[in-house]
Amino acid sequence: MSFFSIRAMREEDLDFAAAGTAAEGWTTETRQEFEAFLAYDPAGCFVAEWEGRRAGTCIAIRYGGQGFLGEMIVARELRTKGLGRPLFTRAMAYLLDHGCHAISLDAVPRAVPFYESMGFRAVCRSLRVYGALAAPPSPSSRPMTAADLGPVCALDRRAFGDDRSFFLRRRFDESPDLALVQERAGRIDGYVFGRRRGPVVWLGPLWAREADAGRAASLLQDAAVHARAPEIRMGVLELNARAAGLVGALGLAVKPHPSVRMIHGDVRRAAGLSLDLYAIGTAAKG
Repeated sequence: MSFFSIRAMREEDLDFAAAGTAAEGWTTETRQEFEAFLAYDPAGCFVAEWEGRRAGTCIAIRYGGQGFLGEMIVARELRTKGLGRPLFTRAMAYLLDHGCHAISLDAVPRAVPFYESMGFRAVCRSLRVYGALAAPPSPSSRPMTAADLGPVCALDRRAFGDDRSFFLRRRFDESPDLALVQERAGRIDGYVFGRRRGPVVWLGPLWAREADAGRAASLLQDAAVHARAPEIRMGVLELNARAAGLVGALGLAVKPHPSVRMIHGDVRRAAGLSLDLYAIGTAAKG
């Protein structure tokens, strides 16, 4: 008789999933995020059970030939039962079976050896930065409108490397006041999205044409003004030297013990590594 099983996530699992991320201190990964995963692709959302009780989660997000894995959690009291590897293997197999040639994830440092044993390799540190931003001398951005979403999603598809418009549109619908664009001569040269998590605002993704650090900085400052929050946070891949340099130039701090961006498959074709992208959206969505 088997005590362990893996099944598709259901709506009644959302509170369990959100409680798991809260227990890990992953403040960005709320019930809203799991609702978005289920709405996007319920077949890629997995729940592990042990002796009939929910024991863990893992989410597989696929965009054409790209894949992301996230929300890999096993309940603390069940971590000696050997549930993590089969749960992760199931989610990874889902992406591989659907033709993903590059699969990305952000690993906490202690989990890096496990992911290496699954064929992933470290690419760079995935920083989480935070702090307050001063208002710019003069605003250079304007609120994003529904009419901007088509052009913004087209730009993001080229920069990101695949189509994640479902999540960008959903983020705009949830927090339209935190979505901004910069334009010049009628052309969009930069955009940023945001989301509120309690008193904190997370910004990202953020894109600036031609990897223009000045444009990215003014977008961030404008977004902080719109957010009216005491603190902003965002995720930055350290391989983007301009983005990492911008963090220091703006006086933002880096949280200790950063995650590690790891990739399985063809790193050259992995989504989300463009130098035009100054801030990631989320670890699980890219």
